[in-house]
Amino acid sequence: MAAVDATLVRAILSEFDPACDLVSVDRPGEGAVNRVFFLGTTRGAFVLKVIDAPADDWKIRKDVALSDHLRGLGIPAPGVCLADASRRVVPFAYSLSPRLPGQTWSSVLASLTAGENRRIYGRLGDYLGRIHATTFDRFGDVVATEGGLGVGPVHELGVGLDGRAPGPFATWRDLHGAFVDSRLRLMEGARFGDLVEPARAWFDRNEAVVDILVTPRLLHMDLHRGNVLILGGEISGILDFDESIVGHNEYDLMRTELAHFRGQDPAFAGAFMAAYQRHVALDEGHESRKRFYDASRTLVWIQSLLLSGDRCTDRRPGEPDLAARAHLLTLIGGPGSGR
Repeated sequence: MAAVDATLVRAILSEFDPACDLVSVDRPGEGAVNRVFFLGTTRGAFVLKVIDAPADDWKIRKDVALSDHLRGLGIPAPGVCLADASRRVVPFAYSLSPRLPGQTWSSVLASLTAGENRRIYGRLGDYLGRIHATTFDRFGDVVATEGGLGVGPVHELGVGLDGRAPGPFATWRDLHGAFVDSRLRLMEGARFGDLVEPARAWFDRNEAVVDILVTPRLLHMDLHRGNVLILGGEISGILDFDESIVGHNEYDLMRTELAHFRGQDPAFAGAFMAAYQRHVALDEGHESRKRFYDASRTLVWIQSLLLSGDRCTDRRPGEPDLAARAHLLTLIGGPGSGR
């Protein structure tokens, strides 16, 4: 992993604007999985995203592919003013974006009134509806094409013997099944290994719930409050499209509901869904698929714990593991689930 020092940052800024000089460098206080740096410069504030492994350069290409499209939809997403994966100037790939104003919603939530939060949820539903209204003809990762956005191989699934990631996929059931299989294989032989077989059997028994006609839609997939900026009681930024894919909109909706509405005032979800459905109607049987998608995303939670350990939490060691294990067992009706 290459060190990111002031000399390298200045080299990047010089590529962007020779008159732009570095004033300060900070790291985000929450939410960043990638190497992300907040830059203060003589030309304003910027966000620098660093990618070390060439195999992950697709993240930079995804940033560029989505940037203009999202802002064209009226989404306050950061643009990309410079991106380079050549490693010609610095020993890593990077993207440079203007830093949007505001504070994360998670940091200001308690200071907002119920009315302000309800209005923000309405706006969030409107923005996610606009994102989901972007449709494609296949399922996979977002890529740039000459005509705009397209669908390409799915990088989360890894690289095959031919050096390529699998995909795109013709059906959502095929892509979702590949996600589940990949996540369960990661758990084999690890500390969640005893959950692999009961989870695999449960998904096999229930996968027919996604054997429906699904419109491929652009998804965000990580729309928690840490990725929403607030300024003056309004949304000033939607961040972090690293996990975005082309898939079933309900998969993203379930993730958003988990992050925002459980145990909250029902008026929040009502405002969100009313605004959302002005752009995208819910498919028949929407409620029946929530548990299935919840279980699928719980495998992502477990995957994150296996890959990064407990370093991103201030809870006691082992508590995140126990919470993820208990949640999955509750969903699939395993031992100790009470089902």
